[in-house]
Formats: sequence, structure tokens, C-alpha cells
Amino acid sequence: MQPICFCCFGDSITSDQVTGIGTVIARKLGAAHLMNAACGYATCSDWHDGDENVTPVTLVEPPNTNTADNVLSNQVRRVLQAITPAGQPVRWTVDGAEYSLDPAVGLGTGTLPQPDVIYIAVSTNDGNHPFNAVRDDFALVARQSYSQLTRNSLASALRWAIQTLQSACPDARIFAATPLQTWTDMPWMSHESGMLKRRLVMDVCRLTGAECIDSFMESGFDAEVARDHGEVHPDEEWKERIACFAAGKIAAALK
Repeated sequence: MQPICFCCFGDSITSDQVTGIGTVIARKLGAAHLMNAACGYATCSDWHDGDENVTPVTLVEPPNTNTADNVLSNQVRRVLQAITPAGQPVRWTVDGAEYSLDPAVGLGTGTLPQPDVIYIAVSTNDGNHPFNAVRDDFALVARQSYSQLTRNSLASALRWAIQTLQSACPDARIFAATPLQTWTDMPWMSHESGMLKRRLVMDVCRLTGAECIDSFMESGFDAEVARDHGEVHPDEEWKERIACFAAGKIAAALK
């Protein structure tokens, strides 16, 4: 396989701030270029108060904090900034309509070539706050146009991210992973919650044509394993195993 440019998005399990599985996947794929845009505590959905989106648009990478700016959509915007030529406005086009970032938010940096592979693994933290509660609104999201997407739910935010990246990175292969199972009494990480998130990720992948990696059921990191190997954040042994699983799925798809 030729050296690739690899971008990944996600939460603490993917990010270099905590577990760093995204970077290990890139290493196993022999990536020549890497941008790990994942952040600890990130959610897939934007934060919202009722119907009002309360996530600020920012290109500043947040620390490992449970805050309204720490969401997938801002990770996507940071990658768009990196692949946009230095000093140029950040723009993308979907369904014939042009979208852009306010130049006051930031201009392109030209620090990253066009990605060949994009890996999205985020949803574990969705539901940890009333502002990012998980709901099954896929039927509604599937009927909406891109311009109608609010990102106020997991399905809406993931569809927005995938379609934005498909537009800005037309030659990239996009893979979205279902969440890992956990061993914890936190309700948003329960088996039932994980199954709902898994279904939403799979449904959005089918809708958008992105390729799904079913980490929830196929990675081997089930609740019993999680109990003894990190509970939520896989330990070093399972960090390598999960990265090997995901990299294997990606490499097989690229052949």
C-alpha cells in the first residue's frame, strides 16, 4: 500500500490527549502524513438548548474538557483549515451551495495535503450532559437536506461531518466506527445506550456511503474485557489490539 495521508476525528479514545488509538492506526497503516483532530471529552453532536445550537464555531483546539466547543463539527473545521491553502478562505460546496467560515474565525493554513483516509470514532460521550442528549431522530435526519442539518443530534452531526468531508476531500475513503463497549455505571455508556449509538452510526454510514467499522461488536473489546482492561479507555494491550483491528479493516478496504 502506498503511503497515505490519514486524518482522524474522535474523543479521548482516539485522541493523543488521552489514549491515542487514532495515531496508532495511522502508524499501522504506514501513513506519511497524519492529522489527529480528536479531543478528549468530545461529543459527536453539537451542544444545544432545546432547538438552539449553543456550540461556538472555533478553530481553537480545546483541551480535554467537557465543554460546548469540544465537538466533532469543530474538529472537521480544523481539518478544513489545514487543507485550505494558506491565507485563503475556508470554503466547501454541497448540493451546489457554497459554505464558508467567517474569515474572522480563521483562514486556511495549507499545512496538510488532501487526506486519503478519514477515520471517525466519536459518540462515547454523547448523552453525558442534557445539552448533548442522544435521541433516535434518524428518520428525520434522513429526509433533510444538508442545509437543514442542525447537528443537534448524533445522527445529524455525523451526517453533516461526513458530507462536509466528502465535499472537501472528494478522493478520501471515509470510515466511521461504532463506539467501543465499556464497563461503567455511567448511563450514557450503558450497553443499551451503546447499541442505540451503534445503530445510528451504521444508519448514517448507509445513508452517506461512508464505510462502517463495527468496533462495538467486532473489535473484541466487549464489556467483560473492558472491566479488566481500562473500563472506558483501553489499556496499552487493548489499545494496540483495537488499532490493529481498525487498521486491518481499513487496509482490506483499500486493496
